[in-house]
Amino acid sequence: MNIAIIGYGKMGKEIDRLATERGLKVIHRLTSGSLLTVHEIQRVDVGIHFARPDSVVPYVERWAGLKRNLVIGTTGWQNDFDKIASAVKKNNVALVYASNFSIGVHLFFRLIKETARLINHFGEYDVSLHEAHHKDKLDSPSGTALTAAKILLEQIERKKTMLTEPPQGTIKPEQLQITSTRLGSIVGTHTVTFDSLADSIELRHTAKNRTGFALGALLAAEWIQGKRGLFTMEDVLTDIVR
Repeated sequence: MNIAIIGYGKMGKEIDRLATERGLKVIHRLTSGSLLTVHEIQRVDVGIHFARPDSVVPYVERWAGLKRNLVIGTTGWQNDFDKIASAVKKNNVALVYASNFSIGVHLFFRLIKETARLINHFGEYDVSLHEAHHKDKLDSPSGTALTAAKILLEQIERKKTMLTEPPQGTIKPEQLQITSTRLGSIVGTHTVTFDSLADSIELRHTAKNRTGFALGALLAAEWIQGKRGLFTMEDVLTDIVR
């Protein structure tokens, strides 16, 4: 399988390193602003995008138009989701996207969902979410934090909205506070805390390096072959473990 890596920063280099170990061939490594010819794109089976958010729509529209499948690991483009979905449907290609491609993070999401489902029955527990990343991360809160927050809002009926900015006064009971830290070289830590007068329960995922993200992206690239449509990493894992 021929792969193009779109965005050759730290994540792109880790994907490159691991692809060789899995017997996949990286034939193009694109830095920011780089473009391939039509012929070069047509030699690619899957493009893996970990570049800037503002480049997602142009890449998807061009590559989908040439019937190429894509894996999108970039975050911060969700306001353009309709454009992405339209390009995928119009051109009958496949695309996998996720706020986080780490298999461990998706197991973490499932733990959050089950714990929140139980906590929903016990009104004495409040809940908050905190994430920490390196100082160069572009988006805040992280896409992973927003995905986790969405799960919490779906499962805990008393929580209605996300609060992502510093509160002005007392937090309302229906608000789910999400806080962020940008510091040094932290790869990524996400913590969900359920707190009551009697005790606290914490669920935490800590990324040790970028290997987990890269492996998940490559797993998605392998899985997407022969498929058509718009998928998430949850679809990938559900298909594998069912």
